[in-house]
Amino acid sequence: MAVLGVLSPFLGGWYFGGLLEGIARAAADADATVVAVQTLDAGTDQQELTEAPHPPYPLAWDHAAGFVVIVNAASAKYLQEIQASGRPVVVVSHEFPELDSATVYPDNRVGVRAAVEHLIGHGHRRIAFAGFLGALDQQERYDTYHRTLRAHGIEPDPGLVFEAVDNQQAGGVGAAHAMLAAGLPSTAVIAGTDLNAIGIVRVLAEAGCRLPEDQAVVGFDDLSDASFTQPRLTTVRQPLFEVGATAARALLAAIDGTGGPPARHEVATELVVRESCGCPGSVGETALRDEGRTQYFERTRLQRSLSSQYDISLDLLRSHEQDPRQLGWLRRTSVRAGCLGLWLPGEPRLEIAGHFDRAAALPPVTAGSFPPAELLEEARAEPGLLTFVVPVRVGDRDWGLLATVDRVDLQGATGREPINQWAALLTMALDYQAALHTLREQEEQLRASALHDHLTALPNRTYFLQLLAAAIERGPDVAVLFVDLNGFKQINDTYGHAVGDQILVEVACRLRAELGACGTAARFGGDEFLVLLDALDDDTPEATARRLLSALNRPHRVDGRQLPVSASIGVALASRTPFADADALVREADTAMYRAKSRRTGVEAGSDTSMYGGYTGAT
Repeated sequence: MAVLGVLSPFLGGWYFGGLLEGIARAAADADATVVAVQTLDAGTDQQELTEAPHPPYPLAWDHAAGFVVIVNAASAKYLQEIQASGRPVVVVSHEFPELDSATVYPDNRVGVRAAVEHLIGHGHRRIAFAGFLGALDQQERYDTYHRTLRAHGIEPDPGLVFEAVDNQQAGGVGAAHAMLAAGLPSTAVIAGTDLNAIGIVRVLAEAGCRLPEDQAVVGFDDLSDASFTQPRLTTVRQPLFEVGATAARALLAAIDGTGGPPARHEVATELVVRESCGCPGSVGETALRDEGRTQYFERTRLQRSLSSQYDISLDLLRSHEQDPRQLGWLRRTSVRAGCLGLWLPGEPRLEIAGHFDRAAALPPVTAGSFPPAELLEEARAEPGLLTFVVPVRVGDRDWGLLATVDRVDLQGATGREPINQWAALLTMALDYQAALHTLREQEEQLRASALHDHLTALPNRTYFLQLLAAAIERGPDVAVLFVDLNGFKQINDTYGHAVGDQILVEVACRLRAELGACGTAARFGGDEFLVLLDALDDDTPEATARRLLSALNRPHRVDGRQLPVSASIGVALASRTPFADADALVREADTAMYRAKSRRTGVEAGSDTSMYGGYTGAT
């Protein structure tokens, strides 16, 4: 069963969604399925694409037998690479001179010619054009407008051309202000799109113009909004569903080798007459009822969509409570299945970090084999289901790819499709998780730095006293060894602090190695160290002290020199120091250490009520 790939700037809305729906239906009729890939970053606002994006990886190539490319969704170089891999390409409403590929267009000429002739039939001779001439299809509409006027003996007036900045309402608003500033020199205007026309109607009406008496307006596209403007908008219907279906059929023919040489396919457009051109209204009771029902369903859909998006936004904003990578938030949507792939560090592979409505773990995949084949199977369950893929990428933050199995959203504004918003919110949630993880690591590093000696990495005095207090609270079988180096000051004075630091690091290493898991060493300060023994067994603290003394008294070699360093150790037991706290126990061990140092015995312990025993040993 063939898989058709689709590369599109966006994956919903009346234009891209209409094309995708036609592609999906034609694919289903041929027992094929569709994986549609958004090539713009998540959260991208609607914009006119002046430069085609270049996807950084071969998206879904392992699955797709060929690709439909909607307008300039990908760079010519990327599409050439697809063709070089043996996969055919069909392009919708755009020309790539570098490619030898089939193209599919709505027939702009038929609809625009009919619109201009219709206005001429109403007696208009001063007919303006307002549109975004930076787009190829708009340029074709303008050229047809120009030729049709001349064909009817009307010389086109450059003063009646008002360029829009884009295909949206904002472009129409700007064009309308330019028309008013020029004194409204036209009696009728052909708009490049319905959204341009709606912007023009709004501005002219607010300026006090009577429509269509002072200015007749004709749009292009036949959006659902066109039948709700006042007056209702005459427009050219662009059969997007059939354009998409034609592209899918052309791709299927190219895949199986029956399509012949690449050709240009055109789908007829037609003029839809309403009141904005000057024709009388003809809205009957049935039409009014249908329009009311349409408005009701649209309002209901909008309420559900807003509620769903609100819930999803809150879920993703709570990423510190529930991992968004698990895709549990998709339960609030109409999505049938979903999958999230995150880039493995330093590898061009994706780890399947989360899945929705699928229990089995999936192995890592490349971008070319994402989404996993298991997800494509979900899309075969019902006609009209597609597999959508959106980059989880905003700016320079590229986390991976999000795939869902769902139906096309035709109602949302282009660039505001739910999956586009989800991927943008997911990117932010993952950024937040990463930032939180980094902050926690930094906090832990700061905490560790505050509690450890920066030179030896041993616990410092503060941390040692905390550990000792906790050990005393657990029970009396606790001992403290106070270790002091003999002759260390002379080494510092003679060889410098750098050599002294090396000695201190070596002492710390010897203490750790000798103690193992049987005790905790710390640096008290200067050349003084502490040892906590809180798991006393048959090996007495005195015996441990003697082992440590033997280890520390071994020769210390630094830069080829053997340096004379030895140690003195004092021992204090909590069980022999009633009601002692951590500070008191350290003081007792310190006192015993000074006794050992003064007597040159090496190891000393306390006597009388607060100390016990007595040990001697040469250093």
